[in-house]
Amino acid sequence: MEISRQADYAVRAVRELVKAGPGALLQTRTIAVSQQIPEKYLPTIIRTLARAGLLRTLRGSRGGVALARRPEAISVLEVVEAIDGPVLLNRCKIRPGECSRGGEPCALHNFWDGLMNEVRNRMGRVSFDELT
Repeated sequence: MEISRQADYAVRAVRELVKAGPGALLQTRTIAVSQQIPEKYLPTIIRTLARAGLLRTLRGSRGGVALARRPEAISVLEVVEAIDGPVLLNRCKIRPGECSRGGEPCALHNFWDGLMNEVRNRMGRVSFDELT
């Protein structure tokens, strides 16, 4: 499993909004410069996070990006999965049919499944107020 570069940028962008304080409205350029995110990627990431209900955007000269929820109500898992989709560690979860032989899961299925659940649970327990 590898978190995509876009998911990493998304986590950094949300963290920057949290650092700015409650109700802060930041320009994407400000976020990009502060977090060293290439400015060309940020609008797409912001739109995706807004569609997921994690951020809100306001257009116009006084527009910008803000958190849609309190930092303690946004987990790292939510941000990563908004960008990358479900966190999956192996083919057993990605393509279940490849894992089975005669209808039974492969010998390592339960191990991979448990490990994946540990990773997802850990990411789900870490909120942005803890990261900042």
